[in-house]
Amino acid sequence: MAQTIAKEVRRADPGVLIEVGAGTGAITRALAAGGLASDRFVVIERDPDFARLLRRNFPALEVLNRCASSVNSLVVDALSVVTLVSSLPLMSMPKAEARQSVEAMLALITRQPGSRLIQYTYAAPHLQPFKSVPPGWRWRRVASVWINLPPATVWSLEPVAHMAPHAY
Repeated sequence: MAQTIAKEVRRADPGVLIEVGAGTGAITRALAAGGLASDRFVVIERDPDFARLLRRNFPALEVLNRCASSVNSLVVDALSVVTLVSSLPLMSMPKAEARQSVEAMLALITRQPGSRLIQYTYAAPHLQPFKSVPPGWRWRRVASVWINLPPATVWSLEPVAHMAPHAY
């Protein structure tokens, strides 16, 4: 699954890459292997132990120990594209926490032209990560990764004008 996500990130210039909910760094590792300059890659992890682990394993990356609900407060050049990769378990998080995180992620990508959000789920492959998307934005199912345990589906939330052909 990490390779599927990294390939989707590289489908277009990721601009500033922000990973939220990095955990132990399985996806971070695949993203870091993509060759993006470390000054354009920020990792956000709420758990202090995981944040320390990430800093130790990825010393060149900026690892912020904070909640994903603060992602929209990051200072990003107004014209920079943002590729936001989320490993947040939105469907199993407390509803208020998930809502705050989704609102923050949407606030960030909608203010940065050409940006997108990549999210994966362990739900049925037809269930989008969340329903309330801004007007002019749509989910695109990137791939279902059946060999992942549990099987996962990778989604990309993009402005309609920037939608790539469907990949199933």
